Amino acid sequence: MTARPHDLLRLADGAPAGAGLPGWAAASLSACGWAVVRRAPHPPGLIPIGVRGPQRSQRHAAFVPRGEVIGRVRPEELTHRPPHEPDPPTALPIARRAAMSVPASAALPAALWDTLSAVGLRLAEELGCEAVWGPVGSVGFELATGQQVTHPASDLDLLVRTPHRLPPATAARLVIAFAALPSRVDCQLETPRGGVALAEWARTGGPVLARTAHGPELVDDPWARP
Repeated sequence: MTARPHDLLRLADGAPAGAGLPGWAAASLSACGWAVVRRAPHPPGLIPIGVRGPQRSQRHAAFVPRGEVIGRVRPEELTHRPPHEPDPPTALPIARRAAMSVPASAALPAALWDTLSAVGLRLAEELGCEAVWGPVGSVGFELATGQQVTHPASDLDLLVRTPHRLPPATAARLVIAFAALPSRVDCQLETPRGGVALAEWARTGGPVLARTAHGPELVDDPWARP
């Protein structure tokens, strides 16, 4: 299994490698054994993860052996709903709802459902039906695990995989479209050089700050070979 940043991992015993976990982190993993893959250098056989607690300030960096991972959910897997799942509660017509593959216990606020739906439609218009994207952050965590962590004022953190160069003009149209949605959208492009903020690329067209496993790097073109 190749774990990538923002993937959500289900841990076998609910505890990452190493000692010294804060009490809240140990309790969080015991209650919900999921963690998110983060960008960081790591020894062979270990995956860098982030553990989230009930408070916004409670985030802990750790490592987990690959053998302790029993499941993985990628962001893009949260954009397709199996036929047997009930429709999400939203005011949008069914034909315009985004198909979401989520546990039955997940109950996002209506504004977030509507924003997810509109994001999917806009990305399809701009990038085509092959667009690969998905929710991350608190929305992705709740959809994958069923643990309620969002609220009506929550942002929608979004990941769009862009292996090929995205024209700044296209990025700018997406920024304008997302700004009109019910919930605030914070979109990151996953490029060959790392994670790049959609808004920054739309505004500057480079250089931009790319989030890499070795820290932030200023790059002129996140799709160019280093």
